[in-house]
Amino acid sequence: MKKIVIILVILVMYVFTIEAQTLTIKISEIRNTKGQIRLAFFQSEKQFCNETPSFARIVKKSKLNNGSITVKYSDIEKGKYGIGLLDDEDFDGVMRYVCFVPREGFGFSNYRHSGMKKPKFNDFCFDFDGKDMTIYISAKYI
Repeated sequence: MKKIVIILVILVMYVFTIEAQTLTIKISEIRNTKGQIRLAFFQSEKQFCNETPSFARIVKKSKLNNGSITVKYSDIEKGKYGIGLLDDEDFDGVMRYVCFVPREGFGFSNYRHSGMKKPKFNDFCFDFDGKDMTIYISAKYI
């Protein structure tokens, strides 16, 4: 009887560990295969204003298909996030500007940027509750 209980506990633990929840990010409107995509995960307006994300991910453009790419992460903890995208075409890790106009692509989670004003964190944040979720980011070039 004791062995059966131990086996059941191990099976239950196994089932919970294999059901890792996935955050899927679908990125569209990437204009070329030069460089890499940088995703910055912000958790507050302060982090976003200071450009100090909680963490970041780099996406290689090798799987770019018709200007789109999908990435999946199963290691993201529950919480409130806003994702900023930089199409880092020159691999330098920063946005390039000419006369205050961005020269590389950018985008934000579930938010279609318009105008020249930087959005507020609340415009593009979302609550990740640990369940499978899909986020959409469209790159914009000026």
